Amino acid sequence: MNLSTNSIHSGTYQSDGAVNTPVYLSSTYRLNEERYAGWAAGAQHTLLYARISSVNSEAVAQKIASLEGAEDGEIFSSGMAAISTVLLGLLSKGDHIVASPDVYGGTYGLMTEDLPRFGIEVTMADIQDPASYEAAIQPNTKMLYSESLTNPTLKVCDLEAIAEIANRHNLISVVDNTFTSPWAVQPISMGHHLVIHSTTKFLNGHSDHIGGAVVGEKELISKVFSKKVHFGGSADPHSCFLLERGIKTLGVRMPTHASNAAELARRLTNHPQIENVIHPSLSNHPDYDVAQRIMPNGTGMLAFVLKGDDQEAMKFMSRLSIIFEATSLGGVESLIEVPATSSHMFVPPEVRLASGIDPGFVRLSVGLEDIEDLWSDISNALDG
Repeated sequence: MNLSTNSIHSGTYQSDGAVNTPVYLSSTYRLNEERYAGWAAGAQHTLLYARISSVNSEAVAQKIASLEGAEDGEIFSSGMAAISTVLLGLLSKGDHIVASPDVYGGTYGLMTEDLPRFGIEVTMADIQDPASYEAAIQPNTKMLYSESLTNPTLKVCDLEAIAEIANRHNLISVVDNTFTSPWAVQPISMGHHLVIHSTTKFLNGHSDHIGGAVVGEKELISKVFSKKVHFGGSADPHSCFLLERGIKTLGVRMPTHASNAAELARRLTNHPQIENVIHPSLSNHPDYDVAQRIMPNGTGMLAFVLKGDDQEAMKFMSRLSIIFEATSLGGVESLIEVPATSSHMFVPPEVRLASGIDPGFVRLSVGLEDIEDLWSDISNALDG
């Protein structure tokens, strides 16, 4: 099935003729011979106890795995629960991971503050230079970690090159695909082993759910599942229902997110109050050629730098009337933030500057509003 059909029909548990998966607000399930056998075999997909798995988490895990072309998947209570379970579940004391300082702020903190406490070594490479990832590989390297599109600087990773390096060195390759969604990029088809999502964002699409997902090779997902049982990052059934409902419109939402973002990028380029516009659809983007190959459908994320500093950016946001000043992204409504004062406020200033988060940097998650209304709101705020 193609993506729009797949997003509607895959994984749905149609009980008693219901068109949608019912919400099973049950913490536990009746024990029987089949479930005892499932528990003895590992229990990953056995409906035994809702902290382990539920009807709703199983349904939406199947849906996301299908969209990403993965063998299996697990749902978590947040994107960071998914990320931390993958890293702490698959890496051990003495292991080494290659990543990038451009990753999401919470991921950066986990890698630089927590992994070293457990004896896991981290080397930061250049997300725009696959050769730097290969150069950082050591005898004890176990994993390469990347983001398909970085948060918030919108650097495009050459996923094909990273996958080739990982497979040639027999390393686990993990990709955070939150900023693009499987509508734009499917890393597993390029040779990667695991894909992570903050399902809060584009997958859910309505700013009413917190969750995470990991999909990929069955053997690796089995290991991730066992650590989810230990760490406890399980998802609430009702939250899984909201996620499954949101995914059903992914195929119709994403084209408008992407086209609105690309159009705003073009218009902002010519505005006198704007120092720089960052969007992979622009020919002056340093990764334009890679983006055309890796993610030709585009993205709903946009970044730009106002002339001045972060305070000027904050004043600009305060003058907006339609676009909502808040962290997070991927909702039907446009959301805007200054990363230095929100999502990346705990990342050291020198690291922010080195990654391209300059003074006056603004991140905009472009929603589904009418493009002329969005442009009027932005231009009025800039002129003000």
